[in-house]
This record gives sequence, C-alpha cells and structure tokens, in this order.
Amino acid sequence: MSTSDHSSGPGRPREFEIDAAVESAMQVFWTRGYHGTSLVDLIDGTGLSRGSLYKAFGDKHGLFLDALDRYIAQSLERLLGTLQQPGSAKAAIRKTLMGLAEMSCRAEGRRGCLLVATATEMVSHDEQVAERVKAMVNRIRKAYADAIRRGQSSGEIAVHHDPQALATLIVCFTHGMRTLGKVDAIDKQMRAVVDQAMRLLD
Repeated sequence: MSTSDHSSGPGRPREFEIDAAVESAMQVFWTRGYHGTSLVDLIDGTGLSRGSLYKAFGDKHGLFLDALDRYIAQSLERLLGTLQQPGSAKAAIRKTLMGLAEMSCRAEGRRGCLLVATATEMVSHDEQVAERVKAMVNRIRKAYADAIRRGQSSGEIAVHHDPQALATLIVCFTHGMRTLGKVDAIDKQMRAVVDQAMRLLD
C-alpha cells in the first residue's frame, strides 16, 4: 500500500469500503489517466463523498498511489502464478505471452497497461510513482529471468542465452504488445508475433 494513513477515525469509511474504493479508483485511473481524472470522476467512480475520500486517502495523489499499488500487486500475482507453476518453463513463458496477446486484441486492450501509461505520464516528474514503476519492471524482469534459468536447467532453453538480457527483451516485447492493443491489434498477427518471440528461446 502507499503512504496513505488507513487507520480508523471519525467519519472514515470502513476498511472494506476503502478496499472497494481503491479497486474502483484503479479502474477510473486506468481508463482516464492520472491527469485526465478529476475529483468528480473519483467521487462518482468510488461512491465515496468528497470528505470520506480525503479522510481515507489524503488527496487524489494518495488514492492514485494506492490504486497503482493494487494494479501492480494483481499483475504480479497473475504473472508469478503462471511462470512459477510446475512443469515446462518454456510453456509457462509462452502462456504469459499468449495471454497478453489475446488481452491486447479484446476491448480491454484498448485501455492498454496502467503501468506503461503511468510511466509515460508521470515517471519523469513524480518520484513516488517512478520508484513503483521501476520496482515493478525489475520484478517482472526477474520473474522471466528465473523462468529462463529454470528452462535452461531442464534443457528446454538454450544455455548460451543471457537470462537477464533475454528477460529484458521479453519485458520490452510485452509492453509493446499492450501498446499495440490501443491501436486495434489483430489476433492472428499478435499470435504470430508470440510465435516469433518464442523462437528467441531456441
């Protein structure tokens, strides 16, 4: 969570209301961007009053940090849940890439990735956001590097590859797919791109 104070106090929403508000705010920020989201948008989206919102999160920025933390936690949980599953590391990597390719071609793909959008919009002038984005990118890269090493140990992935460099390339690839999703990615083409990316592991 962010540095917002979530201790109880007079007039504060209950914890389950705060949790629901963060989820709703995440959806609003994801759709509209930080600067494109107004206080009215957040009040409408979360169902909290202006006073309750300020008591729970301090301000718009505090709520955004909590929403970004939630997005990061959910995304990392999904990624690790796939990459760390027993069995073929190469198949697990392919599953994550194909999942992103399919997502990019659906309506959800039009929103792109909140992490990528936030990096573009805010990293250059917001230290708290920059720290979160950098930490998340590093965790994604480590997750792929670990999977690549596991694949190398089992003989699935060529041992001459540098796991860290290859993982960085995969991160660039995945973020590129999410960006293409905002401009009408085509399912057949995205699947073909995943096939090409997987050949890098040979």
